[in-house]
Amino acid sequence: MHNVLNPAILAILLASVASAQEVPSIDAARRAYHTGDYGRSLALFERLARERDDAEAAESAGFMLLQGPALYGSQVRRDPARATVLLVQAARAGRPGAEFMLNMLDQAE
Repeated sequence: MHNVLNPAILAILLASVASAQEVPSIDAARRAYHTGDYGRSLALFERLARERDDAEAAESAGFMLLQGPALYGSQVRRDPARATVLLVQAARAGRPGAEFMLNMLDQAE
């Protein structure tokens, strides 16, 4: 018995591992959002913000977390603390919407 993997099987295994580790695109997050899959959209935006330091994704996730169920029903829980972290990340990258939302939060407190 040989302990050698068939090259075709090895290629399939490596491709599936690579695709599982790929960070999704901002377009995938937007598509999920626009089709009403808000929970998935938020997860993708947060992952992009964390793994790619994507300012647009951070801004979008921050907004979603600020609004929570008011706009997104039970798919997104309101979490102002997480929202603030993401909005600060986006604002530092120059996203004016994030700066505006942070100013609104400051005014509300």
